[in-house]
Amino acid sequence: MFFKTAYQAHESGLAEFVRYSLTLILVFLGFILGQVPFLVVIAAQLTERDGDLSGGALEGFAANMDFAAVGLDANTGFFLILLSFVVGLIALWLAVAVIHKRSLKSLITPYKNIRWSRIGFSFGFWFLLMAGLEVLSYIVSPETYIFQFEWKTWLPLVAIALLIMPMQTSFEELLFRGYLMQGLGLATNSRLIALILTSIGFGAMHLANPEIKEFGLMLMMPYYIGMGVFLGILTLMDDSLELALGIHAANNIFGATFVTFTGSALQTDAVFRVTEVNTTFMIPVFYVLATGFIYLCARRYGWKDWSKVYGSVRDKWEPEEEQIA
Repeated sequence: MFFKTAYQAHESGLAEFVRYSLTLILVFLGFILGQVPFLVVIAAQLTERDGDLSGGALEGFAANMDFAAVGLDANTGFFLILLSFVVGLIALWLAVAVIHKRSLKSLITPYKNIRWSRIGFSFGFWFLLMAGLEVLSYIVSPETYIFQFEWKTWLPLVAIALLIMPMQTSFEELLFRGYLMQGLGLATNSRLIALILTSIGFGAMHLANPEIKEFGLMLMMPYYIGMGVFLGILTLMDDSLELALGIHAANNIFGATFVTFTGSALQTDAVFRVTEVNTTFMIPVFYVLATGFIYLCARRYGWKDWSKVYGSVRDKWEPEEEQIA
């Protein structure tokens, strides 16, 4: 059912290849265009600080994303970073509407209405789960937590996180688990190939994140790709993107507002800053939690046909009866 919404607007052969290519080009250009305000502001701040702009200064800033070092507050820097995803989302919406003659909702769900209860459930459950794990981590290693809470910076941060960050996470979900998964699924007639390729692509999108330099490629890529597989399985089994949208938003909003760490892509005035992250412990825990959440959803929503993850796309046009309610 999730793929059928894309098939209804599908054309075979070169025409379809051209439409997908044009869409991806426009989304990429939109994403790059959205980075211009960030680059302009950073370049201006570096020039004001150093008297000129050098490649070394830009590289130095990119290595640690220290906004204070260039005279910017963290909230302004955070907002500027998110702009590229907002423009990318707008570009995706326009491209899908104009080139594919489809609604953005068709990337989310084949149902008449978006099931906000699913988004709310996955967001709330994952957010509380992360909070609980952070409490346990604090109990075990309180010396690694620095309390840096200030109302005057935290409240604007929460506003940015709640109003704009869902656009960032929605852009990534709509692009990878929505648009590309549907397109690759129709092109290959394989759910598994679509899942694997979109998960690898999702991981590759994060190659420029500072976590890669901080903790290493071989440690972080299994996390990013694993997150892609996790969210992809939820999407395939539920025939919609709602659960993935909720989890991705909860994951990033919690990281931005409550706990950040040196080397994180989210350098914000969160409540706590962690000085030491045990990533070798974090990765296995994530896989356990992801597996547990999939099992919970299977029980909650009555998922039984696991061939939705690895089977043929066209053999699964219709949803199971219990999913229609």
